[in-house]
Amino acid sequence: MACSYAPDERIDQRESKPVTIGNRPGATTSNSMVRIPLEEIATLLQQREFAQAESLSKKLLQEFPTDADLRRKIALLASQTGQHKLALDCMAQAAALAPKSLEYRFQLGCLLAHAGRYAQSLREFEETVLGWPDFANGWYFKGIALLRLGRDHEALPALRRAHSLALEDAKILRALASLEFRIGYPADALPLWEQLHQLQPDDIETILKKGETLSRLGSLDQAISTYSDGIRYTPDSPDLWMALAQAHDDNGNRIAAAEAFSKALQLRPDWPFPMAGLLGLHRDHAPESVVERAKFLLASSSITDHDRSLLGYELGKVLDTRGEYAEAMARWNDANSARIRMTGSFDPARLDRKANRIIETYTVESFSRPFADEPSDELRFVFIVGMPRSGTTLTEQIIAAHPSAFGCGELPDIALISRELALEAVRQGNRGVHDYTPTQIAGAIRKYISAATRHAPAVATRLADKAPLNFWDLDLIARMFPQARVIWCRRDPRDIAISIYGENFALDERYATDLTWILHYVETQRRIMRHWQDVLPIAIHELHYEQLATSFESEARKLIDFIGLPWDSACFRFHLNNEGVQSPSRWQVKQPVHTRSVGRWRNYENLQDVFSHQLMESSPTN
Repeated sequence: MACSYAPDERIDQRESKPVTIGNRPGATTSNSMVRIPLEEIATLLQQREFAQAESLSKKLLQEFPTDADLRRKIALLASQTGQHKLALDCMAQAAALAPKSLEYRFQLGCLLAHAGRYAQSLREFEETVLGWPDFANGWYFKGIALLRLGRDHEALPALRRAHSLALEDAKILRALASLEFRIGYPADALPLWEQLHQLQPDDIETILKKGETLSRLGSLDQAISTYSDGIRYTPDSPDLWMALAQAHDDNGNRIAAAEAFSKALQLRPDWPFPMAGLLGLHRDHAPESVVERAKFLLASSSITDHDRSLLGYELGKVLDTRGEYAEAMARWNDANSARIRMTGSFDPARLDRKANRIIETYTVESFSRPFADEPSDELRFVFIVGMPRSGTTLTEQIIAAHPSAFGCGELPDIALISRELALEAVRQGNRGVHDYTPTQIAGAIRKYISAATRHAPAVATRLADKAPLNFWDLDLIARMFPQARVIWCRRDPRDIAISIYGENFALDERYATDLTWILHYVETQRRIMRHWQDVLPIAIHELHYEQLATSFESEARKLIDFIGLPWDSACFRFHLNNEGVQSPSRWQVKQPVHTRSVGRWRNYENLQDVFSHQLMESSPTN
């Protein structure tokens, strides 16, 4: 069966192959009298004589008004030559004449989707799989339609069902693997990418996705091996060299990263991606040729906003290191303006509503009464929260240096679990963590433990998760692991603001593109954390970056004591840890503690007016 529906380009850029689902219930077989006119219509369409082809089609349809199969054939001919309106009209007529034909419903769904009418196409695909539950392509296209409608979590079971029915279908494997990874299940995505890699060993996109998934899972050595193997087959792929460079960078190998960045730039001259990588890698002594070329590209009006922001953030950091503060700020202003054009503005009022709902919903009383769940008695977990760039990576590295501890990095799992439970609660008409069932809480605990212990050695009695924005979900953490320890990293909001403003954050972190918005977010974070301190039955330790930088030993000892471990002098030598750090501050934490970043905002005193509001409330002493 042919289907003209082009899958979502983010999921699968390949054309779907013709498929067959068997007999067509309700279809009328056109007799031989229509064969010659159909051939004439096909010829006219191929010759782009569309008006004549449509005229002949109408005459033929008038002659055989009840022949559903004839309409289907004309629809497919029209679709193959780009006459989508004629195709859609004829297929809709065919489906109306043969309402029991699952093939017609499916092909109508394909044509509707091709026309961008995804909601209507979804109804056709749902009817198809309802009547033909073992039809893999029906489930696949249902999943793709849901993706196009932005309903990713509903698409997942459809694509999983499609995969179970067609285990080696490359387009289904690719769609499912991409979705599993995107919504936060890299461990489930990995075997799919591995299978696809076996089916398509030379496909660069598959190699890149497999390596990216391995990196997300913390298996950087395997990711590097994957990219290196791909380069042996395709040595002139700038994308593979770029991915290899990033993996080496994350793994702490500056020399190998620089070589790979340079090779990618050699293969694709003036490519901002490796250029930014080289600037970030050698911030203190960035190659002057790269700096000058970056300035030249940024002066061009033809550069895209994506590339302008990418280069602007990294060049600004180089200039900041050189003490050229006014020029550094100009580059960051330019980068953030480009990012706002890409993603739109941040909505402070929306953030306030989210914070207010939390404060109004969770009270001392809501955590003092019994709950219908079974929390874990785990003592291992340490959650490091606060604002990004507030010292969370440094804190994790100090803990990870202890022989009995392990640094998990920024695990996305708490946020993913929270989102899943919230969606399920809404579907059930419930609100709040106290409405979750024992089964849900038990499932959440299993998921998190699986993720947190993936790479941890058996001797580790403390596991540190440094996802800063977990502060939004401390209610869930308290419900799952009431014995856990929470460390709240504090820092002067002005230093946080400058640091975030000059960093290339994820596109959905819109607050990061304006200093005022950043300060608003800092203050909102402070409100939420003060509320959690008032209502949560869980230990929270405040760690001030400035105090840690100036009184390292006493603050580090307090930190290790808080998480229930005896002091070990290895925590002094955290910067000698050979483990890779996947964080913007990965190179800073490879140095001993210093005070150079304390009061860094003073280099930008011309921004005093921006910093003047909210600072009394936001300051770490409050």
